[in-house]
Amino acid sequence: MNLQRLIFYDYRNIIFIPLIVATTALAIRPDSTLIPLILSLSVLLTFSPFLFRKDRSNYVFYIPLTLVGLSVGSSWSRIHASLEALSTPGASLAALFISTTVLSSISLLALYSGIKFGSNFGSPWAQATLFPAIWATLWCTISYLNPLGNLATWSVSNSEDAYKWLTPYLGPAGKDWIVAAWAVVISQIIGRWYIGAQEEEEEESLLDTPRPASKVDDNFTATALLAAILVLLTIPSFITQPLPLPISLTAVNESTPLSVGCVLPAYGRYNHHSLTLQDFIDESDRIRSNTKVILWPEGAVTFHSTEEKMKAFEAVRNMSQGAYVGVSFEEVMSDPDDPSGRRSFTRTGMALISQDSPEPHLVYYKRHLVPVAESYRLRHSTVPPTIFELQLAGTKLGRNSKRRTWDGTRPIDISASICLDFAQPSPFADLTSKPSLILAPARTWDRTVGYAMWLQAKQRAEELDTMVLWCDGGEGGVSGVAGHGYTQIQQVGPGSFIRTIGIKYPADTRRTMFARVGDLAVLILFWIIALGPELVRRRRQNKTNKRAASTRPANNLLENESLI
Repeated sequence: MNLQRLIFYDYRNIIFIPLIVATTALAIRPDSTLIPLILSLSVLLTFSPFLFRKDRSNYVFYIPLTLVGLSVGSSWSRIHASLEALSTPGASLAALFISTTVLSSISLLALYSGIKFGSNFGSPWAQATLFPAIWATLWCTISYLNPLGNLATWSVSNSEDAYKWLTPYLGPAGKDWIVAAWAVVISQIIGRWYIGAQEEEEEESLLDTPRPASKVDDNFTATALLAAILVLLTIPSFITQPLPLPISLTAVNESTPLSVGCVLPAYGRYNHHSLTLQDFIDESDRIRSNTKVILWPEGAVTFHSTEEKMKAFEAVRNMSQGAYVGVSFEEVMSDPDDPSGRRSFTRTGMALISQDSPEPHLVYYKRHLVPVAESYRLRHSTVPPTIFELQLAGTKLGRNSKRRTWDGTRPIDISASICLDFAQPSPFADLTSKPSLILAPARTWDRTVGYAMWLQAKQRAEELDTMVLWCDGGEGGVSGVAGHGYTQIQQVGPGSFIRTIGIKYPADTRRTMFARVGDLAVLILFWIIALGPELVRRRRQNKTNKRAASTRPANNLLENESLI
């Protein structure tokens, strides 16, 4: 008991609070992964029963101190990226600390709720699975309420782990539930170690009196079952390994090769830092002959009038010559709500242009803006993304050959979204079918933010079982193709690139289970898992009580007759 007393009594706060700060700093990151999050939450769950005891010193000193520790730890990895988010470093750091303090307070509230309400349940399984349901519900709700979406949550960002295969079925909430479930298992094991030592001392003081089966044993059985389920859920990741489809000409009956490119002109090539429309047109023309779909980064050019935009689109159309060019732009528009026509607003959009149509095939405007940094000067859109069906014609195998890779055309469904939209939960919920490729122009201000947004785009691709062409024109921006086995970054910083990807043939337009049912259905499932056994137990107990109450008068009558 010496070690348990040292950790849980003599130096409990001195050990746990610094440990919480350290584990939170490692876990709560823009590129957060599964294991650090589990360890951090396990420490919090182990400490919570002591932290929330009815002790005045806890409420006056230790709970606020823990809150400050959580805020500092969760801010640590975001300090560098936040320094340039607002106009001054001081305002940026203040905004960061306030936001992390709010999220830390909500996390402590979730921990308190798990302990408070879990103690009222008689079912050990309900006690074990209640907190995972609370945790998943909390961060799913926060992702919908805050303007940064999943970027401002304590959820897994880098999903390259053994539970990746669950993403198309359960979405981000599934990972939150798994993190909390493992934390419950680990904290229960630590609690078992602590309580077991106490019981050994009690048994020794009672001269080895046999100890009856306790509630602790029932709880540990439920925890062991939960751990077994979590282990079993990793098995499919060892059986199925998602790999990119082949792109060779001999595999055209299995996949359709599609060459895509991201236009990121190097400043040295054009001898100036502020790139112009002509620079992007020249760079697109340079890679056009080997690329079918070309994408410009977010806000690559700015249009001050509709006439200027139409002239630019025409210039791109004349250059395209068989390619489809995703032009991302900012445009200044007259405010239709102002009858005088003096007011105007700016919005960020993307248009897909080719010689096949005088009008853009696809137009999308950014729906979610970075608070303050963008929202003060841009107007967001409320129109959801749509799908354009690109008809890809087969190519000749050789200059003098009459054979083609395939006869006729093959449909490639393309959709689009812009930068921060990918951090929002279910940004493609309005689509009735699954696109084969999503065009994703972006512009981030820091490499940490760029990598975090790349991870968000990759998660959205996994949720939809599709591919995303991510083209980031920011300083140190991260770009590449994500989804369908593509996981590696293609480019960091400026420098255009081309990549040939394989699109499944025949095209699979069926949406994933998560895309069809959404977050609400997943959360309902988690609450059924948690509360179902408890409701069944209470119903049986009520029936037993009623049966006992109905037989009691008859027994009393028999006793009275026997007395007579």
